[in-house]
Amino acid sequence: MNRKLFNSESKWTHYFFNLDKRAALAIQNHFRLSNYQMLVLAWLKGLWTGILISLVIHYFISH
Repeated sequence: MNRKLFNSESKWTHYFFNLDKRAALAIQNHFRLSNYQMLVLAWLKGLWTGILISLVIHYFISH
């Protein structure tokens, strides 16, 4: 039997790790999106972020 002498996980650890999951579920429930639609939304967000980063880098290199 393993017993922990000290509680290594605090409530803040679970709070911060589950914050993104709760935010995704809130968005999914608010807009009534399916899991596939959430996947597409995450992919589009990544694509948009990549485009913005490439435009910023292009601006700093070319000017």
